[in-house]
Amino acid sequence: MDRTLYIYSRLAAGKPVSKQEMADRFGVSERTIQRDFREIREQLENDRPECGLDRTLVFHQEDGTVTIEPPIVASFTSSEAYAIAKILFESRSLSKKELYVLLDKLEQCCYPMADRRRMHELILNEKALYVEPRHHQDLIHRIWELGTLVAQQQVVSLTYRRHSDGRTVVRLLKPVGILTDTFYFYLLAYFDDQDENATRKEIKQKFPIAYRLDRIMACVPVGRRFTAPYAKRFKEGEFRKRTQFMFLGDLTEVTFWCAAQALEAVLDRLPTARVVKEDGDGKGATVTAEVYGEQGVSMWLKSEGDLVKKVKFKKK
Repeated sequence: MDRTLYIYSRLAAGKPVSKQEMADRFGVSERTIQRDFREIREQLENDRPECGLDRTLVFHQEDGTVTIEPPIVASFTSSEAYAIAKILFESRSLSKKELYVLLDKLEQCCYPMADRRRMHELILNEKALYVEPRHHQDLIHRIWELGTLVAQQQVVSLTYRRHSDGRTVVRLLKPVGILTDTFYFYLLAYFDDQDENATRKEIKQKFPIAYRLDRIMACVPVGRRFTAPYAKRFKEGEFRKRTQFMFLGDLTEVTFWCAAQALEAVLDRLPTARVVKEDGDGKGATVTAEVYGEQGVSMWLKSEGDLVKKVKFKKK
């Protein structure tokens, strides 16, 4: 295989390439490999008008390798791509503009190639019928920016429009995670000790406050970071198991009777749920689960009608 073509194939497959490795493989100097890199970079630049992506070679100083970014090969099987598309449609959490961009990219990285037209036809009707959230906002970039602040443990000044009264408030917060639930994305955060508007009780509460991303008007780092011991760091996955409809509150144990025909759905809906006692006649079972707050889980349990009874709450 031609040397330059081999290097390009490696890079296109998303694999890092080093000058020394290629020079050793082909018995040439590193300067020769550098010329190959230059030719590939020029070709990527020439391809920009046609492919619509600003791809280039990126040098990684830490290990001396080169990669193409964004990568060329990022494929899903047709069934994988369709499953992801269905999840995106059903979440109804993105604007049409952002959803359509993601769906187009899914189509383009779907293989085998023969399935791309079928994929296009399968999602075309759903695209036409998709109802975006009423806020009509683009959120993908904002999710990334806020996620970066979470990872960096930056204390932020948050300007937020409240739903209850429409007022705009400014809070000093310690962001700890981002979740999505029932059409919306949320930033989870604790009050910072220096927030002059927060009460002592609010600062000491053990559960975070949820802020809808589409209602965040500004989120600016204040130049200070917060710390948390690793063992006590906020765990989004564990929190998500205990939260229903983003109605938050103290950690609470809920116990209830559940009919046998609804048991599977209940255990799937409440990931912390466990059966503590099965009825002797097989008609139902007593279930217990840990949740944050009562309101959210109460709403869902009531929606099950007579299939769920004898609901009791106990704060932990």
